[in-house]
Amino acid sequence: METIQVERHNGVGWLKWNRPEKLNALNETLLREARQALGQLEADESVRVIVLIGEGRAFSSGQDLTIESDADYGTYLEDVYHPLVRALSDCQKPIIAGIHGVVAGAGLSLALAADVRLVARSTKFSSAFIKIGLVADAGGPYHLRRLMRQDVALDWMWSGSTIDAERAEAFGLVTELIEDEAYLARLTAYAETLAAKSPTAVQGMKALLRESSFEDGLAQEVHWQRECGKTEVHQRAMQAFLSKK
Repeated sequence: METIQVERHNGVGWLKWNRPEKLNALNETLLREARQALGQLEADESVRVIVLIGEGRAFSSGQDLTIESDADYGTYLEDVYHPLVRALSDCQKPIIAGIHGVVAGAGLSLALAADVRLVARSTKFSSAFIKIGLVADAGGPYHLRRLMRQDVALDWMWSGSTIDAERAEAFGLVTELIEDEAYLARLTAYAETLAAKSPTAVQGMKALLRESSFEDGLAQEVHWQRECGKTEVHQRAMQAFLSKK
């Protein structure tokens, strides 16, 4: 692939934006390749956890603004961004965003689509869209509404301001804030630790927390608990627990 790197280590699939000379600005090639790579990682039974990360000095500076100025932005969203955003949302495996440097615009939207976000302390966050007279997109508004108070999210998007990682943590956008020198080691350890857990239980918890309906949630509990109960991981753990009594 031209703009994406994919690596697999210890049950973790690393999906890396690979345009470091452009601070991983998002273009059509990268977005389509990312969708393809995500599908490959989801289908790979050896991969239990997926990490999104940027090569070089940034997670992503957002959309590459060399897109043709007369392009239909709505069509571009539907054809290029939304397939990837939907794939991230539909992925049953846990997705971790490892964020460092700059995360802005549509790059921020993709980071917000992850299940958890591990963030280097020096990271700068920017919604940025208002600066060029556009609304936030690529699923960003949906996830901001889910993670933040609506009035605070609106104030931030309207201002177009850049905030530091501590402010982003206060907003609810950061799962874990990490000192820069420890960031990659901690991200790796977090992902590999999660990959070592029961994949059925991990995926089931993700599915349950994404249910919006109470009754659907109860039905999903029945499904996932039944599946977890059949796994060797559960049966071994129960035997170990009971043997201590």
